[in-house]
Amino acid sequence: MTTPRGILRVHQQGEQADVQVVGWGRMYESLPLRRYAAECLARGVTLFRIDLRHCTYLDSTFLGTLLHLKRSSKRLGCGDVILVSPSAECRRLLDQIGVLHFFVTETSDEVAAAWQELACTRDDPAAFNRSVVEAHEELAGLGGAAGEQFRAVARCLARDCSAESQATADARDAAKRTTP
Repeated sequence: MTTPRGILRVHQQGEQADVQVVGWGRMYESLPLRRYAAECLARGVTLFRIDLRHCTYLDSTFLGTLLHLKRSSKRLGCGDVILVSPSAECRRLLDQIGVLHFFVTETSDEVAAAWQELACTRDDPAAFNRSVVEAHEELAGLGGAAGEQFRAVARCLARDCSAESQATADARDAAKRTTP
């Protein structure tokens, strides 16, 4: 059996960027979303519409990434993040974790756009790991019951990521010493 995959489709028109999640929104789609959002913010996008009508599952990393995007756009004074037509599964998960009220949601017809699919590759393990840690730190920073459940996870991930980075640096230094 193959693991369900997630597809991120994007479309930008003027100061609005639409992102559609098809299938699962997981850690593998989080870093491409963060990179796309950073590019959009640099181009002056003021509104992110995250269409979840075709999304059947969101993992904690993707949820933390959505919160990161919301916080980043607010911090830069660029606008907001709107969750568009969340599927019943997504709405239930967002409510269960206690983050639904952090987002503006709207129900609307599907955008008829020339969607482009974002490549969801894992070509930068360090950036991928950092993205996972930062997403969980976003969730841990929520406060209350929502944040409490992610504090220990965020600490553990940060510790593991730091140890992995140190091991990689040590291996790189050892390779330099043995290379003529």
